[in-house]
Amino acid sequence: MWVAMVDSLTVCGSNGHGPVLPDALDLVKTGPLLCGGITVFSPLLLHNPPSTARVGIIGIGGLGHMALQFANKWGCEVHAFTTSQTKEAEALKLGTHYVHNTRRHGELKKIAASLDLIISTINVPMDIPGLLETLAPKGILHVVGAVLEPMLIRAFGLILGQKSIAGSPGGNPTAIDRMLAFCARHSIAPVTETFPMSKVNDALEHLRAGKARYRIVLVNDHS
Repeated sequence: MWVAMVDSLTVCGSNGHGPVLPDALDLVKTGPLLCGGITVFSPLLLHNPPSTARVGIIGIGGLGHMALQFANKWGCEVHAFTTSQTKEAEALKLGTHYVHNTRRHGELKKIAASLDLIISTINVPMDIPGLLETLAPKGILHVVGAVLEPMLIRAFGLILGQKSIAGSPGGNPTAIDRMLAFCARHSIAPVTETFPMSKVNDALEHLRAGKARYRIVLVNDHS
């Protein structure tokens, strides 16, 4: 088995090499786990929130939709942050318990000092001071979305409540094995669309147009 990833696009094929996957996992659904999946699973391994924790996920997209499922099956109370009203119902189906549309005035203040961990999956500037206010004492804002602009962090936002900001890339082979076993046990899979390899240009155009929900997988149709 071989897998190649480009942003939200995954290519799957078979050549007799690669990781041994749990039997319960579908090859087509597993490819995105080895990139985006481990990216959002790693913060849970790193911080190991208890099942009583309240975990926020910023962004319901290629990364976020998997993070919602992971946090739910970890046993946490899950809060999804989005700017899209159309994704609210979908977030509930993916395992979130509460959806917060940050375009609504005062939305963050409603959950002030309540979240233990927030995982940000987006790559656009965020209201860091506002997000830090939603964290409970010793809460953590963990960033996996590559925001290119500097983040505005006020010292007292961290000092008061002993809060912190962290980040991480993907994960090592041991972490990947744990993630795959977790997915097999809890029937977790990314939401994917498949295109044959011969239609790769159509898949890329679909991706560029922002229509991917949520991961595109190219399946080898060449002999």
